[in-house]
Amino acid sequence: MKIPKYRKHSTRNLGFVEVKGKRIYFKGAYNSHESLSEYAEFIKQLSSGDQPVKTDIRVTRGDDVPIRFLVAQFLDWAYENYRKKSGRQTGTYDVYKSCITPILLREYGDLPTRLFGTTDLKNLRNLLVKQGLCRNTINAYIIKIKRIFYWGVENELVPFATAGVLKYVKSLEVGKTTARETEPITSVADEIVEKTLPFLPKEVADMVLLQREIGCRPSEVCNIRWCDIDQSDDVWIYEPFEHKTEHKGKRRLIAIRKTGQTILEKYRNRPDGFIFRFKNKIQHKVTKYTAENYAAVILAATKRGKIKSWSPNQLRHRFATDVDRKETARILLGHANQNVTERYIDHDKEKVKTAARRLDD
Repeated sequence: MKIPKYRKHSTRNLGFVEVKGKRIYFKGAYNSHESLSEYAEFIKQLSSGDQPVKTDIRVTRGDDVPIRFLVAQFLDWAYENYRKKSGRQTGTYDVYKSCITPILLREYGDLPTRLFGTTDLKNLRNLLVKQGLCRNTINAYIIKIKRIFYWGVENELVPFATAGVLKYVKSLEVGKTTARETEPITSVADEIVEKTLPFLPKEVADMVLLQREIGCRPSEVCNIRWCDIDQSDDVWIYEPFEHKTEHKGKRRLIAIRKTGQTILEKYRNRPDGFIFRFKNKIQHKVTKYTAENYAAVILAATKRGKIKSWSPNQLRHRFATDVDRKETARILLGHANQNVTERYIDHDKEKVKTAARRLDD
């Protein structure tokens, strides 16, 4: 007996299977995580004989595992594993759930994993190009689709030969694709920042000034707390409780010199919790800033002031531009080499302090 096909009810937007003429519906909307998880669990029960329908299929090892089942299992795993040390879910899971798996399910949901090949992966890539996504985003999505199949090999849902050939699908190259290119992020001029400050809430203005001073990421200025700052020396060291590379066992050490310290001293009356926060008018409670609403406030301010728009990420680039000694910039930004690449290394507090002091020499 074949694995029952996951189907969509035409009017109720529910997923169901039909076994021996009987329809079995799953909770949640069609193709939702909840519905797919129930479908995956149902197939597991079929294979183990816990359901009245008998089958000799071994779902965890069989060659006829549908891609829909693979996706359901992967999303369950991703939901638990793509989390920060604090338990907060990372954006990676949302990318898989909202951007990656929907197109994979729509095009190949019922295809057995063993039949998915390089032509199918390139077809998905072409569809992403037609959707108007930029080249870098498409390449990132294709890498994530490959990762789903590699995970499937590890969990005996995908034959090794299937996943093995997918590595030969190369990333799109500059000038060799019709996919659009994005403009590189550039630094924001100081005069643009200064023009924007009067249109910002006082607290956000201080966040902007602090981020420009210490060169941190937008999320790091939003997450700053007194308990994360070592104030025992002339150069303070801010170690965020969560950051981009924590899953690699890296530490993130950010130097705060006198100018940054002066900005923070204004908020000594907030010894507990996040330093920068606001009154949420919808939820009627005090809430920390996030990278998203921090950027939104800045964008709104530029519109009110009829100023050229810019984003908090450009402040980090401004910092890197202003620090003309490359080795100093490398350490303070936390990058691994003088070209400020995507690879990261760790630095102890004394190296970071020494690098920060060079800026005052």
